Amino acid sequence: MSKMLEFERLQYKLGNRPDRPPCDKKNQHVREKLTIQQKIILQTVAQLGVATAFDIVACKGLNTYSVSAQLTHLYNANLLKKIKRVPSPNYPNGKKKKSGKADCWVYGIVDYTISAVGGRASSHSIGS
Repeated sequence: MSKMLEFERLQYKLGNRPDRPPCDKKNQHVREKLTIQQKIILQTVAQLGVATAFDIVACKGLNTYSVSAQLTHLYNANLLKKIKRVPSPNYPNGKKKKSGKADCWVYGIVDYTISAVGGRASSHSIGS
């Protein structure tokens, strides 16, 4: 393995690089394998431009843990990209998060993802 690739992987693990090296990403973009929830998440991110799991939950009323897991899956399938890390929102009951200050990724849509979901993303295409 080359020293440069090792360096890039280390930078990704340390959080100094937002995306994995291209050779480590999966290249699967199969439309038939997307679940309805995954399509809703992709369309919501496309509508919002960029979004966190909390933004999607607030917009669509889905389960936070499920949305977070699906975002990770969609990122691993190379359908979303990570933009930056931001602090998670404060909860109204005053509870503090265990995982630290910067524990929420902002995701953006990859240019070719809209075609994988089935054309232009809009609120009318979610049910189709």
